[in-house]
Parts: sequence; structure tokens; C-alpha cells
Amino acid sequence: MKLQPLDQGNIKPQLRILNIIIPVFAGIIIFFSSCEQNTIEKINTITANLNVPSQSLINSEIIYSESAKIVVVIKSPEINRYLTIENPYSEFPKGIFVQFFDSTQTPTSYIKSNYANFDEKTKIWIAEHDVEAVNSEGDTLNTEYLIWNQTTKRITSDRYVRITNEEGIIQGKGFEANQDMTNWKIKQTTGTILVSDEK
Repeated sequence: MKLQPLDQGNIKPQLRILNIIIPVFAGIIIFFSSCEQNTIEKINTITANLNVPSQSLINSEIIYSESAKIVVVIKSPEINRYLTIENPYSEFPKGIFVQFFDSTQTPTSYIKSNYANFDEKTKIWIAEHDVEAVNSEGDTLNTEYLIWNQTTKRITSDRYVRITNEEGIIQGKGFEANQDMTNWKIKQTTGTILVSDEK
């Protein structure tokens, strides 16, 4: 049996193709196997650092009740709740309106602001930017920063505040009141009191 001579011209191109294909495939396999692990780790890292809300609500109303009676109604154009982080909170980037009610379901006071933040653990609300609080007597509080403690039912501020009522305007730094503002106090007060003319 005679052996056919090899065609050297056909071997060289085939070897070149194999020399190219094998490293390319090996590289692709290594790339995808390493990418699979890196991708999962990177996704976990990125998503952990992203501050994405768990829930987003538009034009919402939250109602709190005690003994089947409404005590607080909260309205907001937008609510973003961040519940999967260590310190969960809710943000109200477009403002908030909080209406308080007494035991007879009569509105007693309200708070509104252009921004608010609620700590889900401590039950503390922070209202900021053009904050206004008004009680049933018409006493109007204006400030840029107000804290409402939902547990103690107190509202406070350590910033500049102004209260306007029938008697005049009272200003100061620092404020304390119950949430329906029937009993309030301003610290470091200055102001103008209106005195009626007696004839």
C-alpha cells in the first residue's frame, strides 16, 4: 500500500486557522465564566448602593385611626418609601398636608410643607421648606423646619419661627406645642402685639 504524499500547501492554512480559533474560543470561555461571577457580585454591589424606593405612590392619602376614629389624615402628591435599608424611611419630595382630628372627628389643626421625611422606626416626621401649621383658633405658625413626633404627639422646632394671630406677630428661635397647637410656646421671643384703642 502506497502512502499518498501530503499536500503541504493545504496543511499550513488549516494550522493557521486552528491556531487562531482555539485561543479565541478559550478566551471566550474564560471571559464568560469570569463575567458570570463578576456580574453577580457587581450587580449586588451596585443595587446595594442604589437608593431606589421600595414603593412609590402618587396622589396618596394615609389615614391613622384610634378606636375606630380618625385622628390623622396625611395627603401627598408623591410618596417614596425606602423599606429595605437599615433605617427605613418615607420621603415626600413634593410636600405634605397633615390634618389632625379630635375625639369628635372635628379638625383641630394642620401642618403643610413643601418637603417631608418620615422615619419608620422612630415615628418622627420632619417637615421642611415653607412650613405652615394652623390651629382651630387661627394661630398660624411659619418656619422652615418642624419636627412632629407621632408617638409623643408633640411638634417642635429649633429654628426661627413666627406665629401670627389676632393679637399680633410673635417671633423667636425654638418652638414647642402639642400636635393640635392648643398649647404652644416660642423660645427667645420678639414681636409686635396689637393693642386696641379705648375711647
